[in-house]
Amino acid sequence: MNIKKIAIGFLMATGLIASTNAANVVAKDNSGLTQLCVTAAAGNIAAMHNKIRSSGYSHPFIAKNIQCNGENIISFIKHNGKNAEAMILSLERLRAKVISTAHAKNSSEVK
Repeated sequence: MNIKKIAIGFLMATGLIASTNAANVVAKDNSGLTQLCVTAAAGNIAAMHNKIRSSGYSHPFIAKNIQCNGENIISFIKHNGKNAEAMILSLERLRAKVISTAHAKNSSEVK
């Protein structure tokens, strides 16, 4: 029973530390892509989509090519972001939707 309490306490402390780390993401400059990384780490899905839209880049491009602190934006969100699971799921879902829409458009043009 004591081992369970210790394990639960450790997991709770680890989660607290992880959420504290997420709050400490600070931009080094004011570029649009840096702001995109900071917004991604903040965990606000609507703000993230607005930043992506205003950046002029597509969701697949953002998910594949944007680097935040030397790592892919998906990995960056996973390690540094608040609401990381929902943010990553949202990016992946939009990327898949854009890819399937483009595929459907290309298929209809072939006919």
